[in-house]
Amino acid sequence: MSSRKVLNLRQSILKYNTELLKLKTHLMESNEANVKYNKILIKKAVCKKELEESNTSIVHKILKKFSKNNRDEKLICDYFNN
Repeated sequence: MSSRKVLNLRQSILKYNTELLKLKTHLMESNEANVKYNKILIKKAVCKKELEESNTSIVHKILKKFSKNNRDEKLICDYFNN
């Protein structure tokens, strides 16, 4: 992945962090803030996953592609660390 794409992903993650911090104080006050917080949290997780995938080597990507437990669809748990 190009360094420009990696830079954009990192900037997006930082932007989402600041938005999450601003919304954290309003979570108990309104349902709209809670919904917006969750949406931004998912967007941040997607960016983190893309950034993580950009750091993997080509050999690792090829092995992952041919592994038996490879699935085509993404699950929500794929974006969050355990």
